[in-house]
Amino acid sequence: MRDSKLVLIFLGILAFIAVGFVLHILEPILVPFVVAVFLSRIFGPLNKALRRRRVPAALSILLILVLVSIGLLIFGSAVYSSAQAFTSALPKYQERFKDLLAGLSGWLASIPLLHGQVQRIDWQEAVKGTAVAGWAAATLTSFVLFFNDAFLVLLFLVFLLSGSEEFPQKLRRALDPEKAERLGGMMHNIETGIRRYIVTKTLFNLTVGAMVTALLAAFGVDFPLLWGLLTFLAHYIPSVGAVISVGLPTVFLFLQFSPGMALLIALLNAALQFMMGNAVEPRIMGSSLDLSPLLVLIALIFWGWLWGPWGMVLSVPITSAIKIICENVEPLRPVAILMSGSLEHAKPRARAAAVEETAA
Repeated sequence: MRDSKLVLIFLGILAFIAVGFVLHILEPILVPFVVAVFLSRIFGPLNKALRRRRVPAALSILLILVLVSIGLLIFGSAVYSSAQAFTSALPKYQERFKDLLAGLSGWLASIPLLHGQVQRIDWQEAVKGTAVAGWAAATLTSFVLFFNDAFLVLLFLVFLLSGSEEFPQKLRRALDPEKAERLGGMMHNIETGIRRYIVTKTLFNLTVGAMVTALLAAFGVDFPLLWGLLTFLAHYIPSVGAVISVGLPTVFLFLQFSPGMALLIALLNAALQFMMGNAVEPRIMGSSLDLSPLLVLIALIFWGWLWGPWGMVLSVPITSAIKIICENVEPLRPVAILMSGSLEHAKPRARAAAVEETAA
């Protein structure tokens, strides 16, 4: 018995490694597919509404494709233009960074206790502006290259939308009426929960990104649209995303403005995002965002390692979708409770168990 358990454990580890390897290899196909799945959940109700109004299926899907294409074109153009402007301005920031570094080393060298240690440090080699520039350019390039694969997203979206309409009828013909009704209700709850999360989260992130863009533009900060896009994408990652969307612009604020002005803008940006993330977002999102912080960190590392920056952005939506599925599948509800960040999800299950015991 003990040997069989060890074999199962080792098989599970090997299966996990194999799945991770396959996901990593198929990144160019799976990332557009996951984006297409989320888009199909968002635009599924629109497709059904058009079909109820006797709009032909081909025309309905074509209208949705045009709408999605316009959205991808606008977002991709904003990312591309911001990336180009940011990359062209990086040499100026590198020179400013070197000047600040020289001033910092001179101030530290004026301290008697640190004079010897500071003189032995090659500051230009310790922190290279070119390394920062290379990282920023590579990250922006990965987002720009994704929009070159927008055709794959649209192609997957066509198949997902065209195949979703007839699935309930197929389910009723394939299973007994009772099983079909129960499975159909469960899938409807899963789809509704995932769609509510994606739509609400996207609209909230868009609002926060627009507010950050307006705030930074009001103070004359360079690339306000870029920092707004960064905020929009980073806020898909709870906690960690806010650190990225506040910390990265702060670094460039100190390279553009005086320390006092840079600190003022950074504090206003941090206060705005803190208020939206901790006061407004929990009221809007409800329990769908209730994920364990440790799970969020593990998901961020795992999907970021698999799919790079896009994996980091998609990590929490994917994890939230898995949690919603587990909440609606009876045998997997304990997994949903373990994935949650609080004990509130255990209370309804405890009451249901008490009711069942009383009825028995």
